[in-house]
Amino acid sequence: AWVFIGAFATLLLLSGVSSLLKQSIGYAIILGPFGALMTLQYGLTPAPASQPRNALYGQAIAISIALIVNLFFPSSWVRVPFTTALAIATMCKMGITHPPAGAAAAIFASNDNFDGVFFGLMLLGNVIAISTAIFINNLNDKKQYPMYYKFVSDKTK
Repeated sequence: AWVFIGAFATLLLLSGVSSLLKQSIGYAIILGPFGALMTLQYGLTPAPASQPRNALYGQAIAISIALIVNLFFPSSWVRVPFTTALAIATMCKMGITHPPAGAAAAIFASNDNFDGVFFGLMLLGNVIAISTAIFINNLNDKKQYPMYYKFVSDKTK
């Protein structure tokens, strides 16, 4: 029940915010990767990939890579797999693997119409999702989210 409640409430909130943004500024949050994020945050709560550090840094890296690749490589059948693979490899190398960010990289690479505003909205969506997951998961005595609040890996020390 907690998984359903958390995923539904978070996606409902994100969908509502996205709809309001679309009406007011003409931009919406790209919701696709958030389905995967809900699986991590509510179904695999202790997994490293579901932690806020991985979510925020992973999204920032993956979308940045997609936007940069879009600037230099014309849209073709190679751009999406190249961008997605580069984003995944970079996240793995940096220790911030986050599967929904791989999906975001693929989505952003698939279209030339994405820009910095969408980048900011994806990060806003992640902040909303993380905040909601912290609240809902910690209402349950058997769950704790996040497992850690560190935004710097022990490997970097």
